[in-house]
Amino acid sequence: MTMSFAVRPLFLIAAAAIAALSPAQEATEKAPADAAPAAAAKQRVPFLRPSGTYADLPEMAFGPMDLLGGGGSPPKGFYPFVELVDGLAKVPETEVLLDLSGNPGFNLPQIRELERAFARVRAAGKKVVCYIENAGASTMQLAALADEVLMADMGVVDLRSPAMSVMHMKDALDLLGVQVEVTRVGEYKGAVEPYMLPAMSEHLRQHYEAMLRSINADVVRRIAAGRKLTEATVRQLQADRVFTANAAKAAGLVDRLVPWAGAERGLALVRGDEEFELVDAAPKKKKQSRDLMSILSSMMRGSREEEVEDPQVVVMHLAGQIVDGDKPSPGSMVSGVVVEKLDELAANELVKGVVVRINSPGGSATASEAIRLALQRLAAKKPLVFSMGSVAASGGYWITTIGQPILAEVATITGSIGVFSMRFQPGALMRRLGVHTDIVRLDDGALLDAIDRPWSEPAKARVQGIVDDIYDRFLANVAGSRHMTRDGVDKIAGGRVWSGSQAVELGLVDEIGGVEDAVAMVRKKAGLADDVEVVHMPQPKSFADAILASMFESQVAAGLDAQLLRSVLDRARQFPAVLAVLRDALGTEAGPRVYALVPSGLRID
Repeated sequence: MTMSFAVRPLFLIAAAAIAALSPAQEATEKAPADAAPAAAAKQRVPFLRPSGTYADLPEMAFGPMDLLGGGGSPPKGFYPFVELVDGLAKVPETEVLLDLSGNPGFNLPQIRELERAFARVRAAGKKVVCYIENAGASTMQLAALADEVLMADMGVVDLRSPAMSVMHMKDALDLLGVQVEVTRVGEYKGAVEPYMLPAMSEHLRQHYEAMLRSINADVVRRIAAGRKLTEATVRQLQADRVFTANAAKAAGLVDRLVPWAGAERGLALVRGDEEFELVDAAPKKKKQSRDLMSILSSMMRGSREEEVEDPQVVVMHLAGQIVDGDKPSPGSMVSGVVVEKLDELAANELVKGVVVRINSPGGSATASEAIRLALQRLAAKKPLVFSMGSVAASGGYWITTIGQPILAEVATITGSIGVFSMRFQPGALMRRLGVHTDIVRLDDGALLDAIDRPWSEPAKARVQGIVDDIYDRFLANVAGSRHMTRDGVDKIAGGRVWSGSQAVELGLVDEIGGVEDAVAMVRKKAGLADDVEVVHMPQPKSFADAILASMFESQVAAGLDAQLLRSVLDRARQFPAVLAVLRDALGTEAGPRVYALVPSGLRID
């Protein structure tokens, strides 16, 4: 495949998009030079209308569908939205509107941070009015942060309690003739159960249920406090789950029902007048040139380099599965790339402190250790505080074990202190297909690489020894950084996962808090003024970055089939822990690999 063949479709897509823009369309985008003077006399009501999904660290700022004006939008930045909410506290108007008809996607730790932000808005004397249409559990939690909730009269509330789903593949693998060989430490290392058992073990189920109860307690508290209901009432509402608009009003989940005619008309009905003007509190995106060369130039320019020019506090986002390597990979925390960036921050005198925001289920144990050591070097030179997002477990917890403060949200999934090694052995499938492998060898060591036969007991014992050694190192890291005994850590380790509030009680986390709390701690440790800028890194990559990276990536030794399979796996991110293991299976490195991963299905909805 030549380079010209790979690049040409980009020009065709862009040209088609430009041709589709008629002069009439361009004219409609231009605002009139003289705005209506009558609007100036109306009362202004600032509003926010979040929609789509929000990520702590959006990975791509530009996609091919942006050329065509279609869907496929990447997640939006969560912390810029928090800044918009904080901006509502500073407007001169006393009434603001939160329009949730777009059903935005925020995870539970993000909702906790928004709870603090809206508390600041209300503390500034602003009345927050919320409008909803159809509402899920996350939307209802946000609505409960408002002073008054309006609901479209044909809407439905789905107050689902947090739950989790784990897919077990043992029976399917048996049918295929694929055996999974596992060495692990701890009965609670649930990442391997889907391959070993046809259904979840009872002790693991009970452990997960306790974690869910801890997480749900914060959800119930939030709704009960906001809607002035008892927590027992909210739990019963969760059990009943689905409500019509009338039933939601009768239950106290909303205050007023309005016609399904949008937030502005609903607010006018409640106010009893139309003498107001909704003003979008989110800044408009800068209009970009529509000519072909401008768009292509923007794409190929990629993302700007991150330069620190003034004293700053850096919020460094470490997200994704932890993998070994030295090239960036979407959805992954690549050890070489991260270590290089952390060492740059340590050497930059303008970086006065660092908050490390972690959203990771873990991954390679060796990559986790490389990142941990880089963080240790950084903490020796700068004030450093950890902030855990939705998941900071297993390898994601390993990297925090450097003796610095750790903050988490109630719904953060953390812990999972345990390791395992796993490989897929399709010997039975190969025999069904009539495939046989002969291995010419000098000793039995070469049989560790044989995929058509199980490991011998001595070989399995050697791999188990590697796993045990890494687990001992994990326990020692935690014990030293958290001022605990090794036996004390072992009692809460073994692969057990904990909510943020459970982790605080167990001593694995220092306190409940978000990024803003972590920044405040860094400022205090560094003796910084409040006006020192806070910068989030890394910046989201552009679509061009992803295209160029894929165009010039070196060929893998495994050949074209492996490349195609890698491409498919990169897009199937709903099973991240499984993919992390499978990606390694495509590699050429010999010998067993050891992982520190949480279960693939461990996502709280």
